[in-house]
Order: sequence, then structure tokens, then C-alpha cells
Amino acid sequence: MHHATTSWFASLIAAALLAATCGPSRADEAGRTIAEQWGTAEIALPGPASGNPYLETELSAVFTQGKRKLIVPGFYDGEGRYILRFSPPQQGPWRYETRSNRPELSGKSGSLTVGPPAAGNHGPVQIFGTFYLRYADGTPYHQFGTTCYAWVHQTGQLQQQTLKTLAASPFNKIRFCVFPKSYAYNQNEPDLFAFQKKPDGKFDFDRPDPAFWHHFEQRILDLQRLGIEADQILWHPYDRWGFADMSDSQDDRYLRYCIARFSAYRNVWWSLANEYDFMTARPAGQRGNKQWEDWDRFFQILQKEDPHQRMRGIHNGSKWYDHTKPWVTHASLQTSDMNGGVRFRRQYQKPVIYDECKYEGNIPQGWGNLDAKTMTQRFWLGTMGGCYVGHGETYLHPDDILWWSKGGVLHGESPRRIQWLKDFMAQAPPFDQLEPLGDDQGRFLLAKPGEYYLVYCLGTQPQTVELAGDRPYKVDVIDPWAMTVAPAGTARPGVFTVKPPKSDTVFRFTPYAPGETFRPEARIEAVPAEGVPPLTVSFTAAGDPGQAEWDFGDGERATGREATHTFTGPGLHTVTLKVTDRRGTAAVAYTEVLTDRDVSQPIVRAGYGSNESPSLKLGGTAKRGTGGTLLLPDGEPWGWVQCGEKPLDDLRGLRSLTICGWLRPVSLQTGLGGNRIVFCLNHDADGIDLVCHADGRLRLSVNQWPDRINNDSSAGKLAIGRWTFFAVSYDTSRSQENVAWYFSRPSDVPGPAEVVLDRKTTYNNGPVGGDLRGLTIGNFNETMRGYGLDRQFRGEIRGLQIFGSRLGGRGALTATEIMRACSDAKQ
Repeated sequence: MHHATTSWFASLIAAALLAATCGPSRADEAGRTIAEQWGTAEIALPGPASGNPYLETELSAVFTQGKRKLIVPGFYDGEGRYILRFSPPQQGPWRYETRSNRPELSGKSGSLTVGPPAAGNHGPVQIFGTFYLRYADGTPYHQFGTTCYAWVHQTGQLQQQTLKTLAASPFNKIRFCVFPKSYAYNQNEPDLFAFQKKPDGKFDFDRPDPAFWHHFEQRILDLQRLGIEADQILWHPYDRWGFADMSDSQDDRYLRYCIARFSAYRNVWWSLANEYDFMTARPAGQRGNKQWEDWDRFFQILQKEDPHQRMRGIHNGSKWYDHTKPWVTHASLQTSDMNGGVRFRRQYQKPVIYDECKYEGNIPQGWGNLDAKTMTQRFWLGTMGGCYVGHGETYLHPDDILWWSKGGVLHGESPRRIQWLKDFMAQAPPFDQLEPLGDDQGRFLLAKPGEYYLVYCLGTQPQTVELAGDRPYKVDVIDPWAMTVAPAGTARPGVFTVKPPKSDTVFRFTPYAPGETFRPEARIEAVPAEGVPPLTVSFTAAGDPGQAEWDFGDGERATGREATHTFTGPGLHTVTLKVTDRRGTAAVAYTEVLTDRDVSQPIVRAGYGSNESPSLKLGGTAKRGTGGTLLLPDGEPWGWVQCGEKPLDDLRGLRSLTICGWLRPVSLQTGLGGNRIVFCLNHDADGIDLVCHADGRLRLSVNQWPDRINNDSSAGKLAIGRWTFFAVSYDTSRSQENVAWYFSRPSDVPGPAEVVLDRKTTYNNGPVGGDLRGLTIGNFNETMRGYGLDRQFRGEIRGLQIFGSRLGGRGALTATEIMRACSDAKQ
């Protein structure tokens, strides 16, 4: 380096800035800047302020270390100040030289001495082992993300509250937007914008506002101090200011400006867009002028010009981007298909992140009203599929401060359970050593064969796992919601069958260490195990019980090898036995006692003038007609009838059931897949779905989506403008012809009618699952409303009843009982 250049640059280097997380810069005896590996070395240069430097001035620097060369872009920061930011990927000496179309900025050279990273600096997150993430120094990084789209566009006080909340949360990545958001619950005007305004009040997309960018950078550094990755969303369609409609040249300059300003921060990720396809297809209310090929161009700019090669993804609305393209580092998905994790990994051969699988909350929109248990479940299922999962929260607030967009404080119950999962997985073998061995049909198995197995049971059906090796395994039962781990005895190697005591149960298998004492055996004998209440059951702790403690699931407890308990009401009762041997080693076992209800009384009675059960809540366009009839008009915005305030416990575990009532369609035009008469599925899993099709036939599905099953009545049973009584019974105790369909002839009014058998079908998908969701009449429930409400039954429903039994076929009514139900439905 020439002496004159050294002297000139030495005066500037005193003003060089290193990001706050790297500590202050300093110079060694040779005048070289000492920086931190993976820190942010910031070099400020004076330069021209006239004209429009954003358009007219080009600046970059070539950083070299041996044969390694990185081209780092610079940017104009206002008031004649130009900045170069560099995050050194390696320790040791680095040299650099600037390039510019302005002579006063070109040819400036210098050197950096890069030392080891400070405590807490693990470097940027990178891809590892095809499907996984870790920090550059090899430290594991298991992504537990959240979304706060517009938190940086709120008041300073609210932003500080968000940071305080994040500091106490489980989340180590946050998705948020560079541009503000205009959408439901997002109508406030920010104080700062990315671009300056013209005299006419419109934005000048050729003049960035340095005040905004300084503010935004500070938020990135605030997150960095908390150990949180900043997943920056560069474009989105929820816009009223024009940012979604910039020209191609303005888009490209903006993207390059983001690279120059942000890339050197090690916690930065690039998300090209939120719901990118809505900026091209432009559904109602969305903004954007992007063409499909624009997204490829943006990715290629990032891939070619980002010197630090930060993570690159793109978030979908309806149309998924092709994540196999080489410029995509990870698959950022919006989907609730938690079964699909293994399939997505196989398809994309990259890390898969469920960045949006809907949000915990209580807003009317279907994408924002998951209950906390489902949000927790989705984190577990994504993890079991070898993927990563993101959180969001949308609880109504009087000032529209919803975490999913504005941040603030968390109100939901899932975050602490997500933290528990995060801690749980930190105690497991490294995530990259755990292989998802399940399928995309609802089997979830994550294992390091021979050393560690997790089996997630969505329902109560038994599952098998093949345990490798010749050592016996300790078995633990994990409750993700209660956040408990209980010892459950011993499993021999080979094929082992687990019997979950309830839905959402996880089993863990770890081999005994040589010489380790076996756990005691805990087994329950219960006689009888089912019946009509009051039901007295005798329990025995089988095997070598030691000290036995009983929990009968209704608040009552007992001790001793034998115990007796009377169950006074109907229900599925989980009984827990805890056995402790003389050494203090414990094990637990579970069994269920089933007490049935009076099957002559309906579980649901709706569409009556009085004595309905449970209480009904009409939504959308639904209204009442004569005699309590439920009216569901044909046409948007559609309606629905909610039964009760929560899922109906009496529907869980039904082994047989009958649904019946009067229907009068005013139209048989259907939404995709048919119109709903009753629906309590949990999305596409546990519950019941009774569907009306365009040809006047009905279809019943249990615990699964109905589109691909064959369980229909005859066609033509419903007639437009006329009343028809129907009944369908379902009996899991029969192996053949276990579904029976009954109908009356169509008539002008509901009245005395002969109800005859139409046909019998064979369809047996087991008892109604325990993880069903709220029962809705005439449309989808809350788990599916985000997919559209046009699957509404279009007409009138009267005298709807659901009968059921958890004991054999008692809930499948006979023809005589159905005639009696028909007479009751006319009242």
C-alpha cells in the first residue's frame, strides 16, 4: 500500500464502525482494523452528495484472503456518506480495494485483521447434511420460528415490548416485512418508510430514506443480541402505498440495496415474499405487478451478488414455488399438511420449514383460529417429520395489537409448550442424527435406530415400532400438552406394540445401559372395562407391583395392589397406575374405562323450536325459520351453525352412531367436494363428515377426508325445493354392511312419512376419534373455514339429531327407532 493512501485511510478508519455486537473496532500497530469473525466490519467513506447517488453512484470492494475473493457491494447512506459492510467468514488478514464509477471512491485499499468470534457469536446459519441447519461454527441450530409481519412499523414502545417478549420466548427466528402491511387488523400508518416522499405525497422509489434503514438495521441487531435470526420478507401483496407495484429496475435496485445494507449481519435471512403468488395472480384485494419469471430473477441476483450467501427462501399462498431450483436454500412452506413432512423432504432434498401452518388465535379467519393444543401438536408433528416449524398468534385485541403482525405480548398457551419441546429435543441425539421413518399417512416415527426412538400417536389406535439390537429398552410416555414424561416400563428388542392412553401421546424408547436396573412392570387388569353408569370396576395391579397408586381420572385416587371404583357418569375415563419398587424405581400404566350414555337420548338436537342441545350459535348468513328450522341461504358470504362452545365430548369414541333429520335443498350446486350437513373433523382427521353431493346423494366419512372413500347413499334422494327425511347409521361392531341409509319420499312439508331402507354399505374406519373438533351444521368448522365457505348446505335443515354409543352397536338405530326419530323431528 502507498504511504499516502495509508495516511488518508488511517484518518478514515478511526471513524469506521463495527456493529455493536462485534464490539468497538480498533487498530493494531500497523494501523489495520481488527475485526471479529462473522462480525460486521463497517467502513465509511466520504463521497459525492449531489444528484441522486442511489441511481448514479456505484460502489463495491474486493476483499481477498489468499486465493479467496469476495465482492462486497456498498451503498449511499445519506449526507455524503458511503458504507461498505463486510462479515469476515475466516480469521486472519484480509485486504480490500474499492471500486466505483466515481474517482473519489475508487481504488481505496486497506486491510483487516480478523480475530476469533466473541462469546455467543456462532456465525450464520447454514445448510448441513441436506435436510438440516446449524451455525457456521458447527453449533446445532434447531429452528423454532415465529411471525410478526409488521412489528418494526409500530411505535417505539411497542417494538421494545416485542423485543422483551421475544427475549423470554422459545423463538430463535422471526419473519417480518421490510415494507408495512395493509390488511385486517393492520390499518395504522407507520412513522417511517423505506423511501422518501415527493412533494405531492407519493413515494419516490428512487430515493431511500436513511432514517428508516437505520431504524430497521437497529432492529436486526437487537434480534442478533437475542440470538434470533431475522427472516426478512422483501415483498408482499398487502400494500396500499405502491411498494408492491415498483418497476423492474426499481425492484432490482431495492434488492441490491438490501443486500448491501443487510447481508453483513450474520442473522439475516432472505424471504423474497410472503404469499409471492398473490403478487402475480392477484386475488381480490391483493397488490403486485410481478411476473412468475421475476421471482427467478430476484433469486439469481441474491445468489450471484450476496457476498455472504445468506439463507434464501420464498413463502407461498396457493401456488408453491419450485423449491428444487438451485438458488433456493430451503423450502419455506405455508401448509397445514403436517403428514407431508417426509414427502416434502424427499421432493425438495433441502431443509423444510413450515413457516406458516396457521396461527393460534380466535379471529374469524380460518388461518388464525387454531387452538393452542393444535398449534403445539403441529410443532411436534413437523419435528417428527424431520422438518422445522413456525408459530404465529392471532388473538383479538381492542387496539388490534395481534402478535402475528404487530408483536407486543404473547397471550396463547402454545409458546411455553413449544419451549418445552425445544428443551426436550436439546436432550435428544442431535436432530441431524434422527431420521424420520414414518410416512405421509399419519404415522410419525423419528429415530436413531438402536439408540433412540420417538413414536407420536395422533389417536388411540395401537402402533408398532421395530426396536433394533439386542438390548432391552426403557419406555417413557410423553404428554406434549401437559409437558410430562412418565416411565412406562421395559420393551424387548424386535417389534413392539404401543397402546396410547389418549390422543397426542408420544412414546420414547432408549436402551438400558449395561448393568442398569430394569424398571418395575406395571400392568392393569380392569373388570369390567365398559358398561352403563353407575359402573363399579375392580382394578388389579398385575405383575410385581411394589407400591401401587391409582388415579381414576375423575379426581379420585387410591393405593394398594387392588382397588375398586364406581364411575357415575358417561365418558372415556383414563385410569393411571404408578408402581414404585423397593429401589424407588417407578413405572406407569394406563387403561381406559368406557361408560356409555342413555342411547335413547340424542347427543345433538338441532333445528327445533325448543329443547335444543347443545346451544346453537348462528354465523354468517344462517338464520332461523318456522319451528326452529335452520335456514342456510344459497350464495355468499355463506353461513354456518355452531353446536356448543367447544368440541362435544359425547361424540368422542363412538363405536356406533345414527344421524337423522329433515333436509330441503334450495340448490344442489356444490362447492368442491360437496356441501356439509354436519362436520366435526379435525381438518382431515378425527371426527365425522356428512356430505351432500350435486346428484342428491349423501356420503358419510369418519376420521378422514371424504373425497376418496366409497360410502354413499343412492343418487337422487334429495330433491330441490322439497323436504326429505334421512337417516344414516354407522356400526363398527359389524365387519360387513355396517352402514345403513334410510330415506322418505320427498314431500312439500315435513310430516308423517314412511322411511325405508335405501341401501347398506361396508365402511368401517373405527370409532370416532378423540381429537375431533367443534361440530358445525351446514358448513365447515373452524379447522377448515380458511379453505372456503362455499361448501355450505344450501337450503333448510330441521329436526337434526345425532345418537351414539361407545358400546358395540347400540347407537346404530333400528328401522323402528328411526321411524320414532322421524316422528320426533316433525315436532
